[in-house]
Amino acid sequence: MRLPLSILASLVLVFSIISSSVIHAHTLFPNNLWQTSYKASVSSSLNDSTACVLKNREDIIPIDLLNRKISSISFGGNSEAFLSEINLYSTVSNTHISDPSLLSKDTLPDLTFNDILIVSFHEQDSTYKNLNKEYYTFLNRAHKEKVIALVFGTPEHVDALPLQNVDALIYCNGNDPLAQKKAAHLLFGAIGSPTTNHSLTLNGLDVLETQANGRLKFAEPEDVGIPKESLKGIDRIAENAIKEGAFPGCQVVVAVKGSIIYRESFGNHTYNPNSARVTNDNLYDIASITKIAGSTLIAMYLEYRNMLDIDDTLGKYIPEITGNTAFSQIKIREMMAHQAGLKSWIPFYLKTISDGKLNHNLYRKVKDSIFSIQVADNIYLKNTYPEKMYQRILNTNLGSKRYKYSDLCYYFTQKVFEHILQEKQETFLHEMIYEPLGLRNIRYLPLDYFEKSRIVPTEQDTLFRKQLLHGHVHDPGAAMLGGVGGHAGIFSNATDLASIMQIFLQNGTYAGMTLFDEGLRKDYTRKQFEKNRRGVGFDRPRSTGGGTCDYLASDESFGHSGFTGALAWADPKHDMIFVFLSNRVHPDQENWKIRDMNIRTDMQHVVYKALGVQKD
Repeated sequence: MRLPLSILASLVLVFSIISSSVIHAHTLFPNNLWQTSYKASVSSSLNDSTACVLKNREDIIPIDLLNRKISSISFGGNSEAFLSEINLYSTVSNTHISDPSLLSKDTLPDLTFNDILIVSFHEQDSTYKNLNKEYYTFLNRAHKEKVIALVFGTPEHVDALPLQNVDALIYCNGNDPLAQKKAAHLLFGAIGSPTTNHSLTLNGLDVLETQANGRLKFAEPEDVGIPKESLKGIDRIAENAIKEGAFPGCQVVVAVKGSIIYRESFGNHTYNPNSARVTNDNLYDIASITKIAGSTLIAMYLEYRNMLDIDDTLGKYIPEITGNTAFSQIKIREMMAHQAGLKSWIPFYLKTISDGKLNHNLYRKVKDSIFSIQVADNIYLKNTYPEKMYQRILNTNLGSKRYKYSDLCYYFTQKVFEHILQEKQETFLHEMIYEPLGLRNIRYLPLDYFEKSRIVPTEQDTLFRKQLLHGHVHDPGAAMLGGVGGHAGIFSNATDLASIMQIFLQNGTYAGMTLFDEGLRKDYTRKQFEKNRRGVGFDRPRSTGGGTCDYLASDESFGHSGFTGALAWADPKHDMIFVFLSNRVHPDQENWKIRDMNIRTDMQHVVYKALGVQKD
């Protein structure tokens, strides 16, 4: 139902009595375009799931950086699909208004400069028949925030919207779940908007083209040409693995051609049948996948900005640590490819226990200024002990420069990065990469940021910490560094880890950010040395195929596994990502059924077969 011009004129008067910032915004619309009655002519070729951008001041759509507050107000009918979908990308607090009379200052979100307010109007006849100014007076604000309006339903619903008060406008000619999901994907850049060749006109408002920003979208297998039934084998493998006691539960995510087409969780947090069911937002200790999701990501970021050269030596960056030892001559490239001759690992914790008990000179149950490194619940290590850990590494003899997998390499990368950045590794990752990209479920020290119930426990540690490890890193060396290691310490869900792998797959571009370029990605993921399949940081397939990944994985593919029972793999040739997370170390790390049953690679094989990949 179209509004009479008299009502529109009244609205014009109401919205003209606003702050100077809004008056300034009004000048962006010549010829009082916003006052025009927009009668839409929609091509019959457009279906109900079409989403079009009609206004986009300062290119706010797509929303790239997500390290700011986003709130939403939804009006009218069913909005569940839209709200559910936008919360896959960012934590958005929503206020639903079914009756305009309920609007008040108390119901409006408190936003500050550059925060985002999403206002969505959902088709519902009883709501829209008698549009009145109460619907829009809440937009008479000082415009500290950015305002994005979405109109779902018939084009006449655009008529009364005061466009001078919104920064961007998306129109959807339907309010069905598919239209709402597409609008959410468009809003956050998982898809681009259609162009004007779709024959949609709105009296002077052109349909604007926006480009996807590389964010993964959520889709069905059929959307990328894969029958849904062809992925059921993953379910069967997961369910059988849990039945056989390979792990209590797991998460699996598969992305193909930029779309997450499989996202499932199985089992429980522990073998106790009353323990929580695994959900897609639970966090797992990803163990050595930290080497690529954290350390290697930072190395590529720094090298792209000429702040690091991995062909330089450790001595150039951290001479205060390496001194005149042979370690000072190790090249970072050699070290990150496990080609530097370091020992595989050192059980640092053994020298801190005696007769099965923690040394009281090194540990306390209560944190204080001297004992402040938290190793687990009620266990705090002496602040100076990490220095002894590094000295122990430096006191070992370097072996020949051949492939030998070593966690110790990444004790040094952490020091190098923190020297360059002049801040902690965990702080840089979160503030400069994870948070701006909207990765809310991946970070070090999860107990400081998440409810414990969301974190899946790992081992019942009977040797060192004598407790169930729940939110504290499983790796004892990383624990003795305070939970942050270059080799371990990151917790994540499978969805955010898939986004990290997508960053690598897209050569460093994601959500409007450029972290590195294609040249660096190819350099880091190629084979570095003879008789060593490794890249810089990354694991790769064996020369004969397979290994950490399925034998159908291409030679271009790369990724990493994690001791706790995890695998993250990307394959540029087939535009595919596979992420598997579990706590196979619960309750005992000696349970190797996950490896012996080929669970991770068999799941990956299901995906390759669904893609029609065959061995060359």
